Amino acid sequence: MSDFGENRFAKRGYLAQRIAVMGYLFGLAKHIDPKIRYTMDISTLIGLIYIGKCSLSLFCSIVNGFRVHLFSRFWKLDLKSKYGQWVVITGATDGIGLEYAREFARRKHSLILLGRNEAKLQKVKDELKVLVQEKNIITIVIDFEKATIDDYKEVSDKIDSLKREIGILINNAGVMYSSPNKLLDQSKKDDWAQVTVNCAATVLITRACLSGMVRRRKGLIVNLSSTAAYRPLPLMGVYSASKKFVEYFSASLQTEYARDNIDVQIVVPNYISTKMTKWSNALQAKNFIFPDAKSFVDNAVATIGRTNNTAGYWSHDLQLFFYNWFVPSWAYNLSSWVFLKSIDNTKKSR
Repeated sequence: MSDFGENRFAKRGYLAQRIAVMGYLFGLAKHIDPKIRYTMDISTLIGLIYIGKCSLSLFCSIVNGFRVHLFSRFWKLDLKSKYGQWVVITGATDGIGLEYAREFARRKHSLILLGRNEAKLQKVKDELKVLVQEKNIITIVIDFEKATIDDYKEVSDKIDSLKREIGILINNAGVMYSSPNKLLDQSKKDDWAQVTVNCAATVLITRACLSGMVRRRKGLIVNLSSTAAYRPLPLMGVYSASKKFVEYFSASLQTEYARDNIDVQIVVPNYISTKMTKWSNALQAKNFIFPDAKSFVDNAVATIGRTNNTAGYWSHDLQLFFYNWFVPSWAYNLSSWVFLKSIDNTKKSR
């Protein structure tokens, strides 16, 4: 027998001895003081209940993962019938927002696309009009980083004047720091952008679309958060906090408008290979851990109607599952710090 085999069976024998000794000590304690017996029996029962609860939770998580990410790819929902014809997408000219626009165009939805660059919006419109009639693709120019309350009122008025029955809103527009750094090493401009784009735009565009959904008593709001909000993320602190804001805001909407038949989906992806992560060559690799925008959106759209809270991509939900079950907060903070430092190519190029 190999040394490995001998060590393995030796460890099993040692474990069996430990269990036997513990059993003997429990039995001895019961004979010494009968009162301890009841305490031990209650403790044993509590332990069994806790183990049963954890086992059930683990089983349900696994089943739900298959339902949301695997079965949903084979049994697609008719989102037009369920929510409505028109889809509003923010940040629709690049990355995830562009892929959402392409996917809903393939599903023959009509589109209202928001972005800050008029030329890029027109380019997207020209691309998608082979799938959707040109009159059913509307573009609205707004720069969320610079937008005032009057700008949002103008967008809201434009949406209302279109008299379109908006069924789905994808709050995708967002910004990330140009590289991971401590707070005082980030620019004030970037700090402000995390608040104005990630937080304010999500709230105010939601207000512009929600009232019509409530009147029609059906609708879907998809808010893009991030795994960065799972726990505080050193070196990306304001970004992490802004995405936690999105989660709390979305969870509040879920409760407030459930009776109005409004679904709110929170999407919390991990890193995706887009322009937002260009500060790291590792994050541009485009693999099953760091998917490109198309792979992510193909999976994320399939989860709509199946769950209100998802990472959007199957491997990202597996990562969250692993964090929840096996990684304590201190280990997560430390590993996040080391990971971000190790993949930051902006420092290495200096």
